[in-house]
Amino acid sequence: MVPRNLQLGGRATGILVALALSLCLAAVAFGLPPFTTAPKSSPGSGGQAELSGVDAGCHATFDRLVVRARFATSSYDVRYVNRIIADPSGVPVALLGTTRIRVVIRNARGHTNGGTNLLPGLVTPLCPNLRQIRKAGDFEGVVSFGLGLRHKTGFRVFRLSGPTRIVVDVAH
Repeated sequence: MVPRNLQLGGRATGILVALALSLCLAAVAFGLPPFTTAPKSSPGSGGQAELSGVDAGCHATFDRLVVRARFATSSYDVRYVNRIIADPSGVPVALLGTTRIRVVIRNARGHTNGGTNLLPGLVTPLCPNLRQIRKAGDFEGVVSFGLGLRHKTGFRVFRLSGPTRIVVDVAH
């Protein structure tokens, strides 16, 4: 006979495993890329994109950064780095958290042709892992952001359309 507390522990473990498996299957069903720590990049097309906004969201198993774009599909490069450097000044960028992800979007601008800034300089969602987002540059067709994280985990990057968005999910 198995003691009752061990039976409940096994049941709870089974439920957690089933939940994790269902989340993985849901990601596969939606065609989302897997979470890894490897750098991710993708080419762009169609001229220069105008980045029109940044949103952050805290979810059950991951935290999300969304960058909205219009007029074109810009390229991106997303990777872990030791520190974020402001472009073009070269000054280190301060962020909450102990780990950094750099998001570089090329052939893009975060301002109108008239010079109106379209992107916030700082977003502090204080999610379980994604603590802060800071714009690190908008110079000569390159827009960059630093993500301050609580700890290093897998992340994924993909695009959505209607409207065009670049999405960075960071696992808890």
